[in-house]
Amino acid sequence: MNVPAIAKSTFELLKNQPEFMSITQTVVEHLNKIKSSLERARFVHNMVDEYNKEVFSHPLLKQFVPCKSGCTACCHTQVSVTDDEADLLADNISNGIEINYERLAIQAAAGNDSSAFYKIPYQDRKCVFLDENGACKVYKDRPSVCRTNAVVGEASQCATDNGPQGAIRLVKTSKSDMTIVGSFAVATTSGTLPMMLSKVLKEKNAVENVGSIRTLFDRIIGRKSVPKDIEL
Repeated sequence: MNVPAIAKSTFELLKNQPEFMSITQTVVEHLNKIKSSLERARFVHNMVDEYNKEVFSHPLLKQFVPCKSGCTACCHTQVSVTDDEADLLADNISNGIEINYERLAIQAAAGNDSSAFYKIPYQDRKCVFLDENGACKVYKDRPSVCRTNAVVGEASQCATDNGPQGAIRLVKTSKSDMTIVGSFAVATTSGTLPMMLSKVLKEKNAVENVGSIRTLFDRIIGRKSVPKDIEL
């Protein structure tokens, strides 16, 4: 279970406080009742967004948080996702969102190793879902971690041009963090976005190839379907 570092730290700090622990427990209970991976991911995202409203509505944060479309420093860092979130991102690709597969392969090769990831040239660390203007193509379905990353200060503090991100002051999103921990606790697998997305896309491609072969076989033998006991 590759729980994001900030969320994990928050959980360790607040796990003995009923008010916060109940959030994680509620998430786990609800996710175990939802069969669709896309619905599970969106359920978590909606909860994170609702808790974030409490935090980001504060006037001072509106004034001192520089995060906005086109500010992409954190989009060149490693982001952890659940298998549900990877499925949701892959669904966006299936519905027409274009990505740079070569860059995805470079990033995925680093796996969960942060040191290997930060050895990748800065431009090649750019999230595959960023457009040419630095805007997120999948903003509505972006991962939970992307929804909580916000710095207090200057955008330049988040820069990773020369390696891993230095010490920065992040906005505290405790309730959202507890939600994220619950989602990772339920996840079958989790890991960095490039690695998880690459895995899902390969699995989908394999299924589509089998489907194409089955369709071709149907046409050849002139049947509407292939008997279930025939292995292709």
